[in-house]
Amino acid sequence: MKTKKKIWCCLFSLLWIFVLIFPVMASDIPEIPTERQKPLLVDEAGLLSEEESSTLINKLEEISQRQENEVAVVTVNSLEGKTAEAYADDYYDYNGYGYGENDDGLLLLVSMGEREWAITTYGYCHTVAFTDAGLDYISSEFRSKLSSGEYAKAFECFADLCDDFLTQAATGEPYDVDNMPKGKVSPFWLYTDLVVAFFISFRIVKGKSRNLKSVKKQESAKAYERSGSLSLRRSTDSFVNRIVTQRTIKNEKDSSSALQAEVLHIQALQEGLTVEAAVSSDCPRFRLWCIMVINDSG
Repeated sequence: MKTKKKIWCCLFSLLWIFVLIFPVMASDIPEIPTERQKPLLVDEAGLLSEEESSTLINKLEEISQRQENEVAVVTVNSLEGKTAEAYADDYYDYNGYGYGENDDGLLLLVSMGEREWAITTYGYCHTVAFTDAGLDYISSEFRSKLSSGEYAKAFECFADLCDDFLTQAATGEPYDVDNMPKGKVSPFWLYTDLVVAFFISFRIVKGKSRNLKSVKKQESAKAYERSGSLSLRRSTDSFVNRIVTQRTIKNEKDSSSALQAEVLHIQALQEGLTVEAAVSSDCPRFRLWCIMVINDSG
């Protein structure tokens, strides 16, 4: 009987202690706010200049408002003993990030103390727009810039890719393993390819021209003939028919005499002379006409 009383006293004491301690424990748990408490860019590590920060915050706000998904960038000096993923999740939750009822959005966290970074997604960004393959692709695009200390370029690259992924997700076919964005070719590589192609072509042409310098002028055309490459055969054409056309060519002298006789004839008729009268005429022209008439009649 005494043992049961001791057990009940112990349980009651523990319950009483728990009641007294619970409010204190509950007060240590941060409350998740319903509205965002911090801007979309928090640079606690001081990685950006004022101008870079201004440019980036404007880009993040414009993308977040247009896409209706918040895109945030946060830099810190330490993870305070947490993993990068856990710190990013807590930072997103307890600072009220997210658009709409489902808190749609994503956040890039960079810790300079541990040299680690992480991306956390929420709502629409987690369920639709960004798959694991998509996040790996985005990371591969800006990781090298982070490593080289080009923080502004890395964060702008992250923001632009998030914008691209959200736009693609709105089409109903979000980027995934078999559907990744095609990388853009830098103008530097285009010019480099042209220069290399020109150099190779120049070397080839120059090498060919050196081979051509061994060619010398020959005295005979036969020297340019490759042995056995030319074979000539005699060819003849036989004409089996002959067509001859004959035609009379008038004598210009005869035509002139006939014309002259005709003129004399007309003149004689105008003067009323006959052939007999023209023969006895003293005019040599009419006598010539008579001779022509007689010759024609003969």
